[in-house]
Amino acid sequence: VPVMAHIGLTPQSVMAFGTFKAQGREEKDWPRFERDAQAVSQAGAFAVVLEALAEPLAARITAAIPIPTIGIGASPACDGQILVLEDMLGLSDRVPKFVKKYGTLADHIRESVETYARDVRARACPGPDHLYAMKRATETPPR
Repeated sequence: VPVMAHIGLTPQSVMAFGTFKAQGREEKDWPRFERDAQAVSQAGAFAVVLEALAEPLAARITAAIPIPTIGIGASPACDGQILVLEDMLGLSDRVPKFVKKYGTLADHIRESVETYARDVRARACPGPDHLYAMKRATETPPR
């Protein structure tokens, strides 16, 4: 089974910390993350996500292991990057510091849904342009 590992800030650790918290901001913590990165690489992971790691640590891990690192708030030194779509499009109320918003779709979506609901309540949706007409009796049925 192909495995992509995940170290640094992991979803299960949010409950332990009580919040989203950057990892590896003190050098004394680095060996633990470096050991984890080496371990998942040696165990056969095809890549590893480095989430919310301090930039120098993420760069160091990327240089030290033979598998690709995918950064999410880690470092441009990672081999690739990923963001949560809802965060980058402005659909989340709270986004981590490392997220650059590339859009603010929440307001547009809210307006669209409100307009749709208003049209449904007014029985204007679906309108005549969005209905299927009956076939005419003069049409020949398929054979």
